Amino acid sequence: MTGAPELALNNLGLSYPQRGSEAEVVALRDITASFPAGSFTALVGPSGCGKSSLLRLLAGLLSPTQGDMSAVTQSDIGFVFQEPTLLAWRSVYENVALPLKIANRKSGLRAQEIDTRVREALTLVGLETRAKALPRELSGGMKMRVSLARALAKRPPILLMDEPFAALDELTRFRLDDDLRAIWQRQKPTIIFVTHSVTEAAYLAERALVIRAGSLHAEIKIERPKKHTDNFRAAPNFHAACAAISQALADPKEGTS
Repeated sequence: MTGAPELALNNLGLSYPQRGSEAEVVALRDITASFPAGSFTALVGPSGCGKSSLLRLLAGLLSPTQGDMSAVTQSDIGFVFQEPTLLAWRSVYENVALPLKIANRKSGLRAQEIDTRVREALTLVGLETRAKALPRELSGGMKMRVSLARALAKRPPILLMDEPFAALDELTRFRLDDDLRAIWQRQKPTIIFVTHSVTEAAYLAERALVIRAGSLHAEIKIERPKKHTDNFRAAPNFHAACAAISQALADPKEGTS
């Protein structure tokens, strides 16, 4: 996955009419940020702060009502949603291959190339031996791995992920976090990862963008040790990043009388 364009947002805003009222709901306001090619950014914030709306703007699923952003094509983007949304009657292999077969009408991918991409993606997520399984035969973590493989099979230079591991137990989530970082380090797509979890953001990303009430509140760089460590979650840098993100998320009114 090479040749990712740099994403840039300039005073981006999103608002829409409020049902039953003449007032507008402001989902995002004055977002200016850049996402260099090959970077890993976590978007962190409370529910309803605008994280998912921003991700959908980046994906081209929504259009901004203010400002502008870099133009990207759908072929540049892989999207992983919070729910795996697998077709129950299709095998793991067929679920991963389906978007490629649909895109084949325009891209002209040969059957052999589709097969290569699907098997490569399943190997990346550790499901090469479960290609024939149906979704009902998989655990929640495995289903999410299929969803990730489906996005990776496109070989997108940009990977957008909307709280993909939020519904999983902590141990499964840790394993998927490890796998995702390994995939990123190997292939270097640009990843933008939405999460509620301070610890997940601090573990996965190079930096965290903290969003509050539709505005970009803080940018926190996450420094990993130069020497490889098998347990970054125990490292001082990890705890420092968690503290910085938590502080940025804190309501300034809390603790006042």
